[in-house]
Amino acid sequence: MKHIKTFLGAFITAIGVLGFLLAAGASSEHDHHEEHENEEHAHDETSPAESSITLSAESQKLGNIKVMSVQSKPLIQKIPVHGRISQDVETVIHVYSERSGTVGERFVTLGQMVSRGELLCVLTDSDNETSKLTAPMAGTIIAEFIKTGDRIDKTTALYTIADMSKLSANFDIYEKDLAHVKLGQKMNVYLMAYPDRLFSAEIIFISPRVDESTFTTRIKATIDNSDQLIKLGMSVRGEIETSDETSYIKVPTVAVQNIEGKDIVFVQTGQEIFEMRAVAVNLRASGQAALTGNLNKGDRVVVEGAFILKSKLLESEMEHSHDH
Repeated sequence: MKHIKTFLGAFITAIGVLGFLLAAGASSEHDHHEEHENEEHAHDETSPAESSITLSAESQKLGNIKVMSVQSKPLIQKIPVHGRISQDVETVIHVYSERSGTVGERFVTLGQMVSRGELLCVLTDSDNETSKLTAPMAGTIIAEFIKTGDRIDKTTALYTIADMSKLSANFDIYEKDLAHVKLGQKMNVYLMAYPDRLFSAEIIFISPRVDESTFTTRIKATIDNSDQLIKLGMSVRGEIETSDETSYIKVPTVAVQNIEGKDIVFVQTGQEIFEMRAVAVNLRASGQAALTGNLNKGDRVVVEGAFILKSKLLESEMEHSHDH
């Protein structure tokens, strides 16, 4: 009986030791697993701003990598509008003679540009005395009411001269854009006849009425026509430039890449080092992107070849994950 009690005591002791060892092993494995998970979690939470890639000067040349020192400027947006040159001219003078008589030789024709004081025609009165009729202002002859031999008096209009150096154009602007338009605002105007030529204009009138059928408002702008290229009634298109007080970094849209749903750019921080920076794209227009975010004035942003850097960065991260 005494041997049996001794055996049972030893057996119970052995079971207790085994249980302790198993528990300790399980706890150690659990701690190792948690440590491994924490390492993976820490790796997954690596900020995009901490990612960088090294690229030799030779590889940069082969990949056509180009960088640009960026500046922070207010965002300028362009509101497109379409319209037509008005048939009305702001400054028009009808030319009269101070004496009655007969129209003699004429020296100008319809559509001709004249200078102030330039000879228009010669008149002969009843006493056979001649007088000269000159232009009272510089401009373009837009109307001619006489021919040689006509009898005229002081109430007869002989010519109409218009100052065509400044013309007006009417444009229709959508209601949603009205908040960005004001009197005195500058705009650029383009003609179908001269698509590559830019004409400067200034808004001088904004209608108080919105057209119920088109939801547009009529605006009028004066256009510089010093070269006399613009004709009355021409079709024109315009761009009204607007800006706000917020400054943005502007880069070509190809400089912005997307990784895991986030917009990023690459900044050259060393001769062969490029750092990824997270950005927010506020506007994309005309091949340009306005950015805010982790960028500063003077940063050298990759504006060509950014996709190559993105590919190499993703490749490097894949290799790193396989090593683990």
